[in-house]
Amino acid sequence: MTSEVLINSAIGETRLALLKDEQTVEIRLFRDHEPSLMGAVYYGRVKSLSKEFQAAFIDLGNDVTGFLPLTLLPKRPGGKPKDLTTLLNEGQKIIVQVTADATADKSAKLTGRVEIISSTLILHPFREGAFISSRIKDPERRQELKSFTNDLKLKGMGLTLRTEAQHLSNDDIKKTADHLIRHWIRAMENRDRKKVPFLLSQGPDNLLQILREYGCAKHDRIIFDQPATLKLAQVWAKEFAPDLRERMMLHCETMPLFEHFGVEEELDRMLDKKIPLPSGAWITIEQTEAMVTVDVNMAGARLNNDPIKQRLSINFEAAREIFRQIRLRGISGLIVVDFINISGKSDVSNLLTVVDNLIQNDPIQIQRSNLSAFGLLELARKAGHLALSQQILAQPQLAPTIETAALTQLRQSERDASAKPGIPLSVKVTPKVAAWLKAQPGLLNEFTRRTGSKLDIKGNKP
Repeated sequence: MTSEVLINSAIGETRLALLKDEQTVEIRLFRDHEPSLMGAVYYGRVKSLSKEFQAAFIDLGNDVTGFLPLTLLPKRPGGKPKDLTTLLNEGQKIIVQVTADATADKSAKLTGRVEIISSTLILHPFREGAFISSRIKDPERRQELKSFTNDLKLKGMGLTLRTEAQHLSNDDIKKTADHLIRHWIRAMENRDRKKVPFLLSQGPDNLLQILREYGCAKHDRIIFDQPATLKLAQVWAKEFAPDLRERMMLHCETMPLFEHFGVEEELDRMLDKKIPLPSGAWITIEQTEAMVTVDVNMAGARLNNDPIKQRLSINFEAAREIFRQIRLRGISGLIVVDFINISGKSDVSNLLTVVDNLIQNDPIQIQRSNLSAFGLLELARKAGHLALSQQILAQPQLAPTIETAALTQLRQSERDASAKPGIPLSVKVTPKVAAWLKAQPGLLNEFTRRTGSKLDIKGNKP
């Protein structure tokens, strides 16, 4: 399977697309006016403590406050007190990391368990020991890496080898680990001489955020459309991911990067509610405040003459597209999928096996329920970045129907007429409401009969 990362440096935003076998599987927007703080490490100050939530509110500076569950403080020897708020004091300085950006009604989420991230390694400043990603399956390579990392001098810190580390030489792993340790030591120097709060490490720079998250050896190419951005990426790679430099390249085609690889076309249609499937079936995705609902519709699809196999085949096809769309759109939270009804135990088991394999392909944690008697599958996807719909679309405001607006106006006019019986009334309404009322002469006649007043309807100019 080929894997490519496209980085489009546009005015005001940096856009990322991840392609697998030339198909877009993920799109991210990093905007200059609303930078993401995810991953940023701050030397903050405790503003207040909440016994009710067993949490602290941390001042990060620039009018940004973060919410820190005290269960996420670095682990320490000895038992935990019953009231975790006794571990901190208001005004105390504390090192924290942002795990989720603030939203309209919620503060940024924080942890005290800081991670300094490169494409292949994670440094844990407040946790000792060496750890190997569970996704490195080769037992010989796991044992080799474990023996190697146990001999590294980590200066009281911890290190996790990410999946991509299995492809690096031990020398490259050691060099990257040394870079991360030096970076953290420099960040911590003279911190108590600076005015708190301030940013310690991994700031909200669009390009660096992308490289920390997507800059890894599992991608065949990382393609940039601006020479200056490529140069900055190469400087970062020299320190944090030396194995990546040869994979970074400049897009030299005449057609813009996202158009050349079909990403713009994908963006244009990705927010449609109805997504057709190759078989002729389709899925419908609808977002509510509480959850996302996905419906599978067989329509006129014909994949098998056997009705049972037909339903199962369409469910398989739909499942693959559903999980692609979930990742592509950045959907998180509760997701309810209404599959075409199947009843056989083996069929249900086969469908859930396909679903489990698709869950494994998503880098974001997903939990699932069993298939209900009504063919419903519940998914819970951990919140990561903002969904594309939240960045691209304005929230629609519910408006009354034309009929509701017209009848409401008649009631209001009737109240007005009762104050001045027999005197003609003139009201201005929208052109659509005016057209609807004028098409209902019986209603206007009834108004005159009840009030003794004639109602003159005028449409506002659009």
